[in-house]
Amino acid sequence: MQSPIKALRYLLYYSIGFHLPMGDRWGFIGEVSSRIRNVLCRGLFLRTPSRFSVGKGVDFAYLGHLIQMDEHANLGNYLKIKGNGRVEFGRHIAMGDDVTIITQNHKYEEDHYDGFIVQDVIIGSNVWIGDRVIILPGVKIGNHAIVGAGAVVTKDVPDYAVVGGNPARVIKDRKGEA
Repeated sequence: MQSPIKALRYLLYYSIGFHLPMGDRWGFIGEVSSRIRNVLCRGLFLRTPSRFSVGKGVDFAYLGHLIQMDEHANLGNYLKIKGNGRVEFGRHIAMGDDVTIITQNHKYEEDHYDGFIVQDVIIGSNVWIGDRVIILPGVKIGNHAIVGAGAVVTKDVPDYAVVGGNPARVIKDRKGEA
């Protein structure tokens, strides 16, 4: 059971913070909006650093206690996190709009439904995630990876990889870049 203070934070986040304008486009008003969202999420997430950001319309379905963030992790506008698994964001995450992270899927035995499988999603440090990416349960995105817009990530992404497509596949290895 959650505390009344945490319930109030969820109420404030989803009734006010969720709808406040985006930071960059609104100048001072957007900056204040971003700070309000951060203050509300600081009390809801499992771990937050001193510097992070939560975009407009980020929906974590009242499961903020499963989200861990590191320094300069930026959750893009309209991010949706679905399922009862933990989501861990490393340092310096750049994220586009409309990203979906799924941590839970149906479990089937032969020809019938048999509950759920819950798997954590881990996003490494210095990762760039494009617009409208879908990340499925159990995926680990390595450090310094780039996930192209519209990709459906079904398997782990290696460090320094550039991935794209549906299902996402490695397009390039960035290790040799200067």
